[in-house]
Amino acid sequence: MKKAFVMAIMMIAVQLIQAQTADEILSNYFKGIGGMEKWKSMKSLKMAGNLSMQQGEFPITLYRKAPDKFKIVVDVMGQEIVPQAFDGVTGWLVNPFGGAAEPQKMSDEQTKALKDDAAFEDPFIDYALKGYEVSYEGTEDISGIKCDVLKLVKNKGKEGEEKTSLFYFDSESHLQILIKQANPQMEGQMVEIYMSDYQEAANGMLMPFVLDTQLQGQSIQKLTLTSIVVDGEMPDELFAFPVAVTTDPK
Repeated sequence: MKKAFVMAIMMIAVQLIQAQTADEILSNYFKGIGGMEKWKSMKSLKMAGNLSMQQGEFPITLYRKAPDKFKIVVDVMGQEIVPQAFDGVTGWLVNPFGGAAEPQKMSDEQTKALKDDAAFEDPFIDYALKGYEVSYEGTEDISGIKCDVLKLVKNKGKEGEEKTSLFYFDSESHLQILIKQANPQMEGQMVEIYMSDYQEAANGMLMPFVLDTQLQGQSIQKLTLTSIVVDGEMPDELFAFPVAVTTDPK
């Protein structure tokens, strides 16, 4: 009985130390990128740049708005493609090259997956209030950089909704340089998103201007941003599923 009690106390102590370490890492992270309050008060983001893929390089614009709206627009040979859009309720797309010249609504399953990705606020802000679990996983060397590793678990215990990601923070600069997570569109294979070229986007807020997504060590798409606009004008209509306009025959 006494041994079991001691073991329980030790487990609680370890959990407290891990939580404290994780929160310290996150505190340093938010200080390094401009401050928690600035990130909590941000309402919209417009990011423009170029997307490099196996098929070529294409101009891309990403729109995001709190609490859960987003839209991706890619210019392919002069034609506008919307590979993903979410207005807070409906997921939709436009892809003439994929046989969807007109806006198409996504399935309920696809929309459910989009809704989680559409959350505008950084997942580490008030993570406990969101029902997320964060734990310290120690350190790891990434391309010669010592990193602190945090594991983020969303919707823990909810069948079909639980999502686990690993975040790597440079131990010196405290900037986030890598995310590892399973991609459901790739049969759950683990993808790695490398972030670099941090620049000031607005009001002292630092953001990565290069995001390189890799699979098994090979780059599958690289986003190089040329501009980021914080809290610019962004009407809700931008994200809404387009409704066909009909004319009165009279």
